[in-house]
Amino acid sequence: MAVCLVPGARAEADVAQLPLEQLMQMEVRTASRYLQSALEAPAAVSVVTAEDIRTFGYRNLAEILASMRGLYVSYDRSYHYLGMRGFSTPGDYNTRVLLLVDGVRFNDNLYDQAPVGTDFPIDIDLIERVEFVPGPSAAVYGANAFFGVVNIITREGRQMKGAQLGTELGSHGHARLRFSLGTVDGYGGDWLVSATRSTQRGEDLYFPAYDTPGQNQGIAQGLDFDRSTSFFAKFRRGGVTLSLTHGERQKGLPTAAFSQVFNDPRSRVIDSSTRLAAEYAGQWNPTLHFTARLHGGQYRYAGDYVYDYPPITANRDIGRGRWVGSELQWMSTAFQRHKISWGMDYRRDLDITQRNLDLAPEAYLLDRSGSGDVMGIYLQDEVALRPDLVLHAGLRWGKHSDSRGGLHPRLGLVYLVGPATAVKLLYGTAYRPPNAYERDYRVETPGGVVGTDSLRSERIRTTELVLEHAPAGATRALVTVFQSRVSHLLAIGDAPQPDRLMFSNAGNSVGVYGVETEVEQRLGPDARLRLAYSWQRARDTLTRQTLANSPRHLLKAQWSTAIGNADAAPWARGRLGLEAIAIGARSTLASRLPAHAVANLNYTTRLAGTEVSFGIYNLLDRRYADPASFEIRGDSIVHDGRTLRLKLTHAF
Repeated sequence: MAVCLVPGARAEADVAQLPLEQLMQMEVRTASRYLQSALEAPAAVSVVTAEDIRTFGYRNLAEILASMRGLYVSYDRSYHYLGMRGFSTPGDYNTRVLLLVDGVRFNDNLYDQAPVGTDFPIDIDLIERVEFVPGPSAAVYGANAFFGVVNIITREGRQMKGAQLGTELGSHGHARLRFSLGTVDGYGGDWLVSATRSTQRGEDLYFPAYDTPGQNQGIAQGLDFDRSTSFFAKFRRGGVTLSLTHGERQKGLPTAAFSQVFNDPRSRVIDSSTRLAAEYAGQWNPTLHFTARLHGGQYRYAGDYVYDYPPITANRDIGRGRWVGSELQWMSTAFQRHKISWGMDYRRDLDITQRNLDLAPEAYLLDRSGSGDVMGIYLQDEVALRPDLVLHAGLRWGKHSDSRGGLHPRLGLVYLVGPATAVKLLYGTAYRPPNAYERDYRVETPGGVVGTDSLRSERIRTTELVLEHAPAGATRALVTVFQSRVSHLLAIGDAPQPDRLMFSNAGNSVGVYGVETEVEQRLGPDARLRLAYSWQRARDTLTRQTLANSPRHLLKAQWSTAIGNADAAPWARGRLGLEAIAIGARSTLASRLPAHAVANLNYTTRLAGTEVSFGIYNLLDRRYADPASFEIRGDSIVHDGRTLRLKLTHAF
């Protein structure tokens, strides 16, 4: 979807009932760091609303993102990885997408990882909408805004209207319990507090690469479990907003990644993170708006791995990062026909620690700690050249303590053909310096990562042409054509030493180009149909070889409608959502996976004051797989078959 609600809006209107022209004129924040209409923004913004999340029964952030135009998600039974425009390098920990929560950076300072799966520590029932801005946005946000920016806008207490209890039961031992409380105090302060506990037993999984009598015939038993706890609190009063996010997740590792002993019950990873943010936003005078943010956080990773050196030895891998940061932004409309914004960002990496040790007997293989700084200064100008022609120009200087500084421009020309039609010509650049894991992690053991002489920052240049059109009250259409050039691509691969891995920059550049289309049609007052198709190529410019995990085709269809009428039984009155996602054939590191299509069905109704949602995922029980990375033996990871979920939400 390419629409959203105005941040902080108090209206309770159902988005599904609004005319599409009005939806397109609603405001988004992520494209330029301030509010502007989706039609006028210098980007082809995609948005999923809270209503979409309920209608289609999304269970995590990965499923929300997978529904968006041009995006696809891979899963290796440990983490979810976001692919965009045909680019999802095996072994990349979502470092080429910037994840924001209410405008604050959420990528950690150790792996630069954007958590998009069950490791994302905010319950999706607390999400008001998700905005995605495709294309490089370093001129606005700095590093990691490489292929795009995801911004999670959380709900407010007044939208919760008191206490709320949510519970879920599903296939493979899935269970989830959430308690939330939202209220407005006597001084106008908006409060939201929520806690969630989720567990999943998982299923026993078969891996052909380990099908021997000594390795349990390739069956990993009880190792696909996923247990998580999260807490979120948010307070808003006037122009001040405070938030606290905490999450812990423990995930079993059935794949025996990094050359582990297969089917050992000790194999698992633990992620925990805590983040604090404070924001002040105020109108200093009629033409000057000011925003200031302070934020800080910590992330900790611990992985228990079991190796047969010999003898069989338990190994622990530890990563820890702590940081504080600040952002200052001014936006002025003092000059006629100009909207000028400028600001500065600073982050102090207080601690970046990486350790690897054998537990018995204790022996350290890696013990490295450090700190650093990241800073940037940017300037943007939105110039109305004519009433129907707007130029967006931006420039940012950014510097990491371990890399050279640089300038990164962005240009956008938006021509408003009419009140519901826009043509956009966009150009942008971005960079991604090596993160601490890529730069400093060195363990000389089987499955370990060995050193390389030097690593350079990745860079990208993108040109894009967008047409957005709403010819009638029941129709919306979008077409975008893009071309990107990536240089110094940084990826993990086999090292010269046997059974070792190493990070290196590709000697050749990578060309990425394609077309994305989207059409949405209102079918009467209560039904919608949306179709999105993407054709894309991501390949080495010298060898012309397509990158691994790069599908040429993506096709997505969504249909939702109201069911029943006033005379129907209560359980027969609700909303039905059907979604189908087809992904074209993809190369793995050693072979090729065929195209596949998966359909999900969700029905939502209300019984005695309780919202009831029943979902069937992989409706037709299709067998399909994602490409695996270098650290996993075998070149693909099979997904679950048909699964079920029953969800109950009761407000008090």
